[in-house]
Amino acid sequence: MAFEKRRLALSFALALLASSGCTPPEAPPPPPPQLPDGWTALQPMRQGVGEAAAVELDGKIYVLGGFDTRDTVQIYDIATDTWRIGPPLYFGTDNAGALAIGGKIHVFGGEASPSVQVLDVTTETWSLGPDLPYPRYASVVEWLEGKAHLVGGWSLDRTNNISTTSHAVFDPAIPGYVAGGAAPASTARNHAFSGVIEGKLYATGGRKPGHEGEDAQNVALTEVYDPAFDRWAPLASLPTPRSGGGSAVLDGKLYVLGGGLPGNSVHATIERYDPVTDQWEQLGDMPTPRTGHRVVAASGSLYVLGGFFSSGSSRTGNSGTNAFYRYTPTP
Repeated sequence: MAFEKRRLALSFALALLASSGCTPPEAPPPPPPQLPDGWTALQPMRQGVGEAAAVELDGKIYVLGGFDTRDTVQIYDIATDTWRIGPPLYFGTDNAGALAIGGKIHVFGGEASPSVQVLDVTTETWSLGPDLPYPRYASVVEWLEGKAHLVGGWSLDRTNNISTTSHAVFDPAIPGYVAGGAAPASTARNHAFSGVIEGKLYATGGRKPGHEGEDAQNVALTEVYDPAFDRWAPLASLPTPRSGGGSAVLDGKLYVLGGGLPGNSVHATIERYDPVTDQWEQLGDMPTPRTGHRVVAASGSLYVLGGFFSSGSSRTGNSGTNAFYRYTPTP
């Protein structure tokens, strides 16, 4: 009875407003969805993108290329939380790797095949570095003891649809590639997660033999490369096998965020690896499931950018999101 009286009173009040020519006040907009602990939404990218290369240099994050062979360069200033468009790549590319070497951005391979594109951030001009010994697509690309290490990846050939264990080493002092490269990885994979901790290169997850949901399966194995002995050794496997997500090292631990497969599935899972204990720890999930995104460690946090849209736990096409977050995990 009390509820019915309140309903009638509200109806009467609205009728009075209508008869007086007044418009009822608009309902306030719904509040934005609450983010998980440790996550902060930052200024979105100028363009949505998936499978770009990303790297930090001098307080700026460079997002380079992206699906499908974009030549776009987006530059984020951490101090001001602002984006701008930079000079376009020579060759559009996706699934490339990027490193800051000698104050310049180097973009290795991807759909641009063996090309290495070099951005002078002072003059904002591009040049070409020495071509890769062989094309690299969705490879591990990490800086280790003054050299760039490029490990694994896909064959870039549908008729020879395999992943590789190859391990090339670029020495900027040459400049060029070390003859014979380095010890091949134990496991062939592409779209893997990686990071460097205490002078050793860690690789985990990824997929093989192909690079799509219908022609590949996820890999769980974690392995570490020790340049002092030029060899790989197995470690504790990734608890949630996945590929194509983002990874970075923060405070001596490797973080693996999101990823995809089997099939069209997408993950929001975050797992953290401690090399001291050789153990994985599961953390709280990402705000949404995501694959094709990138993670950059800078200023004591992880910056998580882009990736492909998903509905529930499934990827929905190849459109890239411009979402951009700062993630500061608990120790």
